[in-house]
Amino acid sequence: MSIYNFKISIKAKKVPVNINNEIIEYTQDINMQNHHLFCEIFFEETLIAQGIILDFYKEFEILNFNQKTFTQIKTFEWNSTTYTKNTYYGQKIFEIKNFKNPPIDNKIKESYINEIVSIFNGYIEHLKKDVKNLNITYIPSSSRIPEDITDKLSKINNVPLKEIIKKNNLAQSKSMTNLSTQSLNKYTTNLNDLDVLSQYILIDDVVGTGASLCEILYNLYNFNKKVNFFFIPVKDVKR
Repeated sequence: MSIYNFKISIKAKKVPVNINNEIIEYTQDINMQNHHLFCEIFFEETLIAQGIILDFYKEFEILNFNQKTFTQIKTFEWNSTTYTKNTYYGQKIFEIKNFKNPPIDNKIKESYINEIVSIFNGYIEHLKKDVKNLNITYIPSSSRIPEDITDKLSKINNVPLKEIIKKNNLAQSKSMTNLSTQSLNKYTTNLNDLDVLSQYILIDDVVGTGASLCEILYNLYNFNKKVNFFFIPVKDVKR
């Protein structure tokens, strides 16, 4: 199995262009009512997962120059330093992940997590009308964003939380930007105690190349032979 057996189809109101990621296919739909990204993941033409990403991590614009179209991340200057401009949800994720000294105030972090949870909760309430046996899990992160979101969604919706995913310490870092270097063994997924009749919601904090998402959702699909789901706050623009 190769990462190139997968395709991630993303539909959004505004999409980047000419991104060097051969497994992601963007479709622009200017009639969408919000900035959320509707996603589907396929393995060799078979739909294995559907999900929602709230927005891209950073704001971007599409530029045309010398008969070429390309994606440019928006920036701004502050005290003679250039910074990239984050989206609404991207800024919240950035602060939680990167404000270390001093760390982000716990009350502010809690408010950010609660806002994200409230959006995902609406999607899950809709999902529960069609799917009766839902479980929820997460990809572990040092930021604890996926853990915090998952715990709240599990309690609000009375959906069982399954801690089944662990990082493989021998695998390459998730920060690798080249799709061809992405390992499909970054995580171990323990499926022993899962119910094959259930469907699963996967929570993560940021989507990069999509390799980790494909790996875990493929394992879940291979286990229950059902379309599973994912909810993630932001997607990196350039990967």
